[in-house]
Amino acid sequence: MSSMRGLTVFIADIRNCRVRELEEKRINKEMANIRSKFKEGKLDGYQKKKYVCKLLYMYILGWDIDFGHMESLNLISSPKYSEKQIGYLAVTLLFHENSDLVRLVVNSIKKDLDDMNEINNCLALHAIANIGGREMAESLAPDVHRLLISPNSKSFVKKKAALTLLRLYRKHADVIPAQDWATRIVGLMAEYDLVCGHFLDAKLANTKLVWDWMTSGFTLLLKG
Repeated sequence: MSSMRGLTVFIADIRNCRVRELEEKRINKEMANIRSKFKEGKLDGYQKKKYVCKLLYMYILGWDIDFGHMESLNLISSPKYSEKQIGYLAVTLLFHENSDLVRLVVNSIKKDLDDMNEINNCLALHAIANIGGREMAESLAPDVHRLLISPNSKSFVKKKAALTLLRLYRKHADVIPAQDWATRIVGLMAEYDLVCGHFLDAKLANTKLVWDWMTSGFTLLLKG
């Protein structure tokens, strides 16, 4: 982002504002400019990224941002990492689990979960863990579980998948097929030398006990 001169200048302008009134005036001017640019609809990925970054800076400063959501979604679909990263950052900050726009981002996240690129996998997992929500849990929990137990997933991807799945389970336990998944996850933890393979017999233990036990085990898995 260091190459985005317009963003650098904007941040400098805001920092130079001595009073709140001057900051508000500069913010309103920039918001009007960005709205106009988005309305034209002729922006390339770099320009969208730059303007979304400006909106995120305003948001971090405490200003309400009620537009730019679709542009953020478009950035997620970019093949360029720098643009996709900003798109995911924007979605994570501006969206919440009950947002009507969540369903629009699910397909893009699912695509990145299915990608062979581990970095894209991680960006998608971060978004799921931070936004959460029943719709995401219902639509994406199976994909998160697949990444967690896949022998092809790298260790750092498995750790993020474990954290994400734990977050979804704590928020929406009724959506997670715990009885079906418990044995595989217990086996994964055994592979990491966190437990003995015979420690828990899934046929004898009830589902809640299995997942309560795995909740603490996940923490160790993330540190492994």
